[in-house]
Amino acid sequence: MKSKRLLLILIAMLLASVSAFAEPEPVADGKAVTVRSFTFKYKEADKAAAVIKPLMSADGSMSMQAANNALVVTDHADNLKAIAKALEAFDAPAQAIKLSIRLVSAAHVESPAQRVRKDLEDVATKMAMFRYNSYESVGESNVEGKEGDAEVVDNITGYRADFKIGEYDAASDSIKLNDFKLSRLQNDQLTALLKTTLNLRIGQMYILGASKAPQSQRALMIVITARR
Repeated sequence: MKSKRLLLILIAMLLASVSAFAEPEPVADGKAVTVRSFTFKYKEADKAAAVIKPLMSADGSMSMQAANNALVVTDHADNLKAIAKALEAFDAPAQAIKLSIRLVSAAHVESPAQRVRKDLEDVATKMAMFRYNSYESVGESNVEGKEGDAEVVDNITGYRADFKIGEYDAASDSIKLNDFKLSRLQNDQLTALLKTTLNLRIGQMYILGASKAPQSQRALMIVITARR
C-alpha cells in the first residue's frame, strides 16, 4: 500500500515537472514585435530609413510607401520607442543657416607696412602656424538660406561662389555645403579655383586655400563661418 502511494506521488511530481518545463515563458511587453507606420511632413522617407537603420534589432524590418512618403517599421516595442524619437527629431522643417564668406589675401613680407586690421585678427590668429604675416580683405558676403537651397554668391569683388546647402546634423551641430565652388570672374569669364564639399560645425571658422601663385609667398584664402 505504501509502495503504491509512493509511486503515485512520484508520478504526480514527474507530471508537474514536465508541465513546468513545457509552459512557455511570458514575453515582456518591450520585447514583443510590433508594427508602426511613420509619415513624414518635411523629409523624405528613404533618408529616414538611413537614420533608423543603426537603431533596429536583428528582428526588425522596414518598408517604404513612396506614395505616402511613409515608412513602415517592424521591431521590438522598446526599439520602436527609440526609433520614433529619432524620427521625430529628423522630420523637422528645413534648418535656416547663415553663412559668412570672406576672401582674404595672405602674404609673407619682410617688413609689414601696417598691423593686421581688426576685422582680420581672427584670421591671423588661426593662421599663426604659417609664414604669412600680412593680410588684406578681398571681399566678403553674408548669405542666408536653408537646407536644400542652391546659392550663387557673385557680389564678392571679382569672384563667384556657388554651392548647395545640405542637411543639418543635430548630433554634431554641423551643416554640409555640397559642391562648393569658387571661381574668378574676369571679362565675363569664369575660371574655377576650387571645388569641394564642406562639413561645417556651427560657429566654427574654416579657412581654405583657394589659390597660390607658383614661387610666390602670397595666397588667396576662403574664410567660412556657419551660424543658425
